[in-house]
Order: sequence, then structure tokens, then C-alpha cells
Amino acid sequence: MTKATRVQSILNFHGIGVPHVGVPEEEKPYWVSEDRFAEIAREVALLRNEGFDVGITFDDGNLSDLAVAAPILLDLSIKAEFFVLTARLVQDFYLRPADVRALLDLGMDIGLHGQDHVDWRWLDDAGLKVETRSARHQLEDVTGRSVSSVAIPFGAYNRRVIAHLRGEKFKAIYTSDGGPTSSSMRVRARTSVRSDMTLNAINTIISDRPPIIERFRRAISTTLRRYVV
Repeated sequence: MTKATRVQSILNFHGIGVPHVGVPEEEKPYWVSEDRFAEIAREVALLRNEGFDVGITFDDGNLSDLAVAAPILLDLSIKAEFFVLTARLVQDFYLRPADVRALLDLGMDIGLHGQDHVDWRWLDDAGLKVETRSARHQLEDVTGRSVSSVAIPFGAYNRRVIAHLRGEKFKAIYTSDGGPTSSSMRVRARTSVRSDMTLNAINTIISDRPPIIERFRRAISTTLRRYVV
């Protein structure tokens, strides 16, 4: 298989450590402890050495991205991509503009997660432009470089959202559909890591060994949302 069409598993994280006061209750299960994150990161490094293509991303722009996750990733020579919400760049517990630039200086990538962390399916056209086009310009002002990738909040999308993001010329559109993805595809699946996931579960995700009926259901669901609904 050529590099251009390689199959990749992408693990997505939200926060590392103890959730801060701004984290909604329903999002707390997606925060993993520092020790667990370090354990998963070491496993990813080992799997990469064995030939598995594993990516790591972060959503929401929590300060723990820089304070906790980045040093662990650097020690293991793992590059990750961090998806930022521009409205949170001035809020406590989240990355500030200088922090975003610090991640870039460390060799990490920065992508867009929107402006206000809302469900894009229910926005009108003007709202979608604010969350994507306007927020993208804001983030580019912070980074001093173009932003070509976007991660959809909550993994919530439909055909209209995907069509809009394609129209905005994002080169990579990240979902939370789970399972493997292809680096040659513009729409790329990720698996959101929860605090209750074991290393065995992580290995199953990376090697894509779920039951065939689960893989079939996942394929049908993503196809319907991207092209039908």
C-alpha cells in the first residue's frame, strides 16, 4: 500500500488530568488521567514501531493539551494535532493565543474546532460561516499560518455540514465515527478515548478487530450521514 492511501487509526482526546470547572458533566468521561494518557501514548509509540499507523488528536483546546499532553508526546517523539475553539482563547482553563503558538513551536499541528462548541447541524448558513469561516480567520491570525483542517464538534454532522466544510476548502475534515480511516480521504474518522477504555480496547481499535456486525453498522451509519441525511 502506498503512503498516499495508507490506513490510519486516529485516537482523539479531550482533556488530560482532572476536569476543570468549565467541563460539562457529559464530557467528563472523555478526560483521562495523566498516568493513563502516558500509558496509552507509550502503547501508541510501540505500535508505531511495529508498523501500525496511529494518529493522535485533541479537541476543545483545554490547557492540559500544552501543560500535560505535549511533554509526554515530545518524550515519545509523537506529533499530534490540536483542534482549537476560538472563543475559548480568552477563557480560563483553555489555551491562550501564546499557548497555541507554543504548541506550533514544539512541532505540533493546529486545526479548527469552531468558535463556540455548538452543534453545527442546527445552525443556519450565517451561523455555519461564523463557526467555520470567521473562526478560521481568527485562528489564522493567532497562528500566523493557514489552517487547513477542521474537527466537527461532538462528532455531530449531516450531509449539509460536510458539504459546507468541503465548500470552505478544508483539506481534512475529522469526525468521531470511530474505526480506521484513509489518509487520502478528506473526511477522516477518529475514535474518542474515554477514561474507562483499557489498553486492550485501544489495541482493538487500532488493529480494527471489532465484530463484523459492528463494522457493518458503523459503515452504514457514516454513509447515511455523509451522503443521505
